[in-house]
Order: sequence, then C-alpha cells, then structure tokens
Amino acid sequence: MAKKKSNAKRPVWSKYVFGFVVVVVFIALAYENKKYMRKAYRYFSYKYIKTKVRVTDFPLGYDIHGIDVSHYQNNVDWKQLKAVNQLGDTIQCQFAFIKATEGLLIEDEMFDEHWDDAKAHHVTRGAYHYFLPDRNAKVQAANFISSVKLSAGDLPPVVDVEETRGKSKAQIVKSLNDFLSMLESKYKVKPIIYSNLNFIEDYLADDFKQYPFWIAHYYHQEITPVDSINFLFWQHSDKADLLGINGNTDANIFTGSQKDFEKLLLK
Repeated sequence: MAKKKSNAKRPVWSKYVFGFVVVVVFIALAYENKKYMRKAYRYFSYKYIKTKVRVTDFPLGYDIHGIDVSHYQNNVDWKQLKAVNQLGDTIQCQFAFIKATEGLLIEDEMFDEHWDDAKAHHVTRGAYHYFLPDRNAKVQAANFISSVKLSAGDLPPVVDVEETRGKSKAQIVKSLNDFLSMLESKYKVKPIIYSNLNFIEDYLADDFKQYPFWIAHYYHQEITPVDSINFLFWQHSDKADLLGINGNTDANIFTGSQKDFEKLLLK
C-alpha cells in the first residue's frame, strides 16, 4: 500500500539555523583564506597603483637600511622595499624587524605572514615583543618564545619597552631582566632592547649596559646616544615612503659595516 506524502512543514526556526550555519562557514572560509586575499590585493595595488615615492630624509653615511612592520602594514610588497633619499639615491632595505607578540597572550595577526614572506624574499628578519611592565614578565617571555622560532641568518630577538605603566624604575629593571633572561636562555644570544632615547636615558642605560640597543630618535641627521650603551640600530623616521608599502613606515639604519651586520646574525 502506497504511503501518503507528509504535509508537515519544517519549523520556521530551522531556516534561521541553516542561515546562521551558512554565515559561520562563510566567515570561517574567509578567515582561512584572508592571507591569499591579501596577496591578491597586494599584487594589484602595487602593480597598478604605487609606482613612485616621495623623497625621504635619510641620515647620510650609512649603508645598511631596514624597516619595522606589524599588522598596521598589512600589504607589504617584499620585492619592492625601495626608497629615495634627499640626494636622489635609491635606498634598498636589507632587513626588517617584525612585530611578533605583545603582553601576555597577543600574537600580531600579520606576524606569520610577514615572517615567512621576509625570508622568501631574502630580507634579513628579526622578531620583536612589545613589553608591558605591569604584566608578568615571564609569561610575556613565554608568549614570545611560543610564537617565534629563530633560525640561522635571523637577527637576535628584540624587546620593545617604552612605557612605564605606573611602574618605578626599579620595578621596570627587575621585570625586564626576567624577560631578557628567559629569551637569552632560549635563543642563546643576547636580545636587543628597543626604546626611544629619553626612555633609555631615564630607565635603562644604567642597568642594561651588557645588551645591544635599537634607538628611536626621529628627524635628525645625527644621534648621540648614552656613552654606556651598545648602540646598533637607529630608527630615524616614522614617515618613510617606500615603494613596497602604502602609506608611511618606520625606517632604520644599522650603525656598523656589512661585516658587523653579518656577525650579528644567528649562526
């Protein structure tokens, strides 16, 4: 005997559930493929839009130039990291410091992509952590270590410390020492400390003489750091114009020779 067809309708709520599932799947796929979407956007934006750069005021007399990037530079054309200085000379960027982590748990959303792309395009890479003095230093170090796998040819790890967050000099020194000790134990090299010149003079110069420094000091042709510190890198501008990056970016120089630079790299 043939069965009668059911006239029962699906409940209305099932349509909303189905729609919700579709949206979730779409978002997941978009998130998974955002790297490739950015690569496609980068290809068209740099191939057809940015072909010229304005002159950037670079300190003269330095041969090794670089940039530092984070998620704020989400479309980097690593093949075109070129600028023009005030003499009309082409500046080719040789290295890049890349933001890896911040505080206790944050990993920069562009770190993996920047990290892989820099190596693929033979740009010497270094990773940095944005340090928060009012958060547990050892947990911050663990955050960086879990995210950053350094290899031969990379720059030493970097800690960016430029806020007091209500902490005293003694507290900052203690916390930063804990952080640096963990990184040094893990990577078997002394980390580099980044900060602006005033912060270094006020909080760091007396207690971190054994560490190399990367100094932020903008819009000057010369810099006179504290005599007691080992000054390796100088972030001289936050308004550099490069062919490979839309908008302004930070520009840096290495203070030594090519031989000195190569000796600094991890073996």
